[in-house]
Amino acid sequence: MKLPLTVDAITPQWLSEALSERHRGLTVTDVEIIDIILGTSTKIRVRPTYAYSGAGGEVLPDTLIVKGGFEEHSPTMQPMYLNEMRFYREVQPRIDMHSPVCYFAGTDPDSHQSIVIMEDLRARGVEFCNALRPQSYDQVARRLEAMAIYHAQTWNSVEFEPGGAFDWVSGRHESWSAEYQHRYLAPEVWRHYMESPRGAAVSRLLQDRHWMARALGYLGRYHRDSPVCLCHGDTHLGNLYIDAGKPGFFDAQVAKGPWQLEVTYHMIAALDIYDRRLWEKDLLRHYLRALGAQGIAAPPFETAWESHRREIAYGLFIFLINEVRFQTEAINTAYAARFGAAALDHDTVTLT
Repeated sequence: MKLPLTVDAITPQWLSEALSERHRGLTVTDVEIIDIILGTSTKIRVRPTYAYSGAGGEVLPDTLIVKGGFEEHSPTMQPMYLNEMRFYREVQPRIDMHSPVCYFAGTDPDSHQSIVIMEDLRARGVEFCNALRPQSYDQVARRLEAMAIYHAQTWNSVEFEPGGAFDWVSGRHESWSAEYQHRYLAPEVWRHYMESPRGAAVSRLLQDRHWMARALGYLGRYHRDSPVCLCHGDTHLGNLYIDAGKPGFFDAQVAKGPWQLEVTYHMIAALDIYDRRLWEKDLLRHYLRALGAQGIAAPPFETAWESHRREIAYGLFIFLINEVRFQTEAINTAYAARFGAAALDHDTVTLT
């Protein structure tokens, strides 16, 4: 179906068509736009008025989130919107990743638009994680246990092969992700970010554009020679929540990659610098035990530790170049400082 490109186009008629794909007999007779949350994607909280025909069936919640690309930058984000839509349509039903209930997921091949209609987590009172509030040991340990479950479910899966359910999932250093990296490694773009507060938050040693380009290329080659699994793809705190003690994940940008793509990124983003230095070895061992408990032959700790040390370069890159229309400068600076400190602690420059 044609998907709306403006907020005004989220009409009762369109919502009826979208929601009735999974909920036959449902009609939306009116819709109120409650608020609009800008970002990489736009989240629009709506309050539909429903009419149901026939008996039985699921009664939808009072408010829903319509998520897609409704902003000036949205045409350049088409691959990201498509990736998230496919997570809800094709990945969520297959793996144990606690994530919002999805009521519609579709794409419009004639535009940049892909849209997901999902539950309004705020209405259920979940606890949203916050980049400016680092997490405790136990919180990160529980998150790593949750990751180990869906990593194990997709470990070197045949579904990544041509014709498999996940054959469209690419690595973080290929396809549109590689194009994204190249765009921000342009000299004038890189210089702009190194002159920003997040650039000042990291050592001059880590501001070397040529090193960063080599490091990302190295990681791409290293990933191709490693066991792969399905990763959420962006497990910083702004994309995570806690639901009655259970780790929850949203804003997925799924990728095919080795375990450390996700584990390293999350641990460093989620922990205070001081706490990370105290806990990261124990937390890495905790993840490896959790992976083993799922029947996967986890790598030896020393091998895993070296992989972890190398992987820091990727998260550092992401938050050195992340645009303020996606995350505030305060958040980008906090994350850059955490990854910058870890890169120095682990001598990541010489490893990549």
